[in-house]
Order: sequence, then structure tokens, then C-alpha cells
Amino acid sequence: MRATRTARAEAIEWALETIRRPDVLYLDTETTGLGAGDELVDIAAVDNSGRVLLNTLIKPRQAIPARATEIHGITDEMVRSAPSWSDVYPRYLDLLARYSHVIVYNADFDQRLIQQTCIAVTLSPPRATWHCAMKQYAAFVGSPSQYGHGFRWFQLGQAANQLGVMLIPDHTALADARACREVVRAMAATL
Repeated sequence: MRATRTARAEAIEWALETIRRPDVLYLDTETTGLGAGDELVDIAAVDNSGRVLLNTLIKPRQAIPARATEIHGITDEMVRSAPSWSDVYPRYLDLLARYSHVIVYNADFDQRLIQQTCIAVTLSPPRATWHCAMKQYAAFVGSPSQYGHGFRWFQLGQAANQLGVMLIPDHTALADARACREVVRAMAATL
């Protein structure tokens, strides 16, 4: 079953509204892993024009496991002199004060890792309006989920490829934030 006209139309409308907003921040992170004790090692954000607003490695409190390095290429040596999350956090808060709509490909994951990194270093998790480009793209495509509800999710690289986006994500926060922006713009251009 393909996406209903309504689901696809709503995803396109969301994309159109997103690219028109002045307060949109496309964000991505890279982490030490996927679990409850993992934390940020890279964060980047771009605005609707593609301007880089934040792009920094982060020194985690723990060693970066080899399996995480295999995915994003970030090593302990690379973050040795990077700022801590406590150092980066004020810049992140400043961005959220100016850009209230945070667009992320797989927003649930990035939001959770930002929150748990904040809690780990005794910072209050900030509030923002989060939007998941991955879920919007899933509705846009309309392939049924194998779990029997909703639509199938696609990795960012798959979405970029399927839409003909030239910026291919490479598991750096900046490249993925830029690719997320381009996926949203490509969805909006289909109207």
C-alpha cells in the first residue's frame, strides 16, 4: 500500500512550511553509541539558507568505543582537545533561543542523546520544538512498515539518494545536518 494522498500531501506541506520559516535549525549529532550511558562527540547545525551555525567536536567523559568510531570516524585523539559539552552548551542554548524549530533526521535519537548528555553533566535539557524529517520522509514515500503500523523508515543516505540529493551524508554531524536540509528541500520541491 502506498502513502495515502493525505499523508504524502501533509509531508510535502510540512516540508514547504519548514523551508519558508526563518526559525528553522537543521541539526545532527554523532555519539559514543546508542545506549543510555552514551554521549555526544560531534554536533552541527545549519539554518534554512545552509549557513553553518554550529560545528564542533565534543570531548566525551568516556572513551569512544571502536564500534562507534567505525561508523563516524571520530577517535579519542580527535576529541582530546575538543571542548566539553558544558563548554558547547551555551552556544547551543543561544541557537535554540533564535531558532525554535529543530529539524533532525531521526529526531527521537538526537533529542534523547542531547538530553542524556545534559543530565550526565548536570545541565538542564533545553526545550525546543523538534521535528523528525525521517518520519516526514516515511510518510512522503508511503511504504508500509513491516511492523504493521505506520510507514517504513529510511536511512538518511537512502532518502538523499532516492530524492537525487547531491549532498550525501557521511556520518559527520555537519554533512548529515546539510543532507537533512536538502532532503526537506527536495520533498518541498515535489509539489
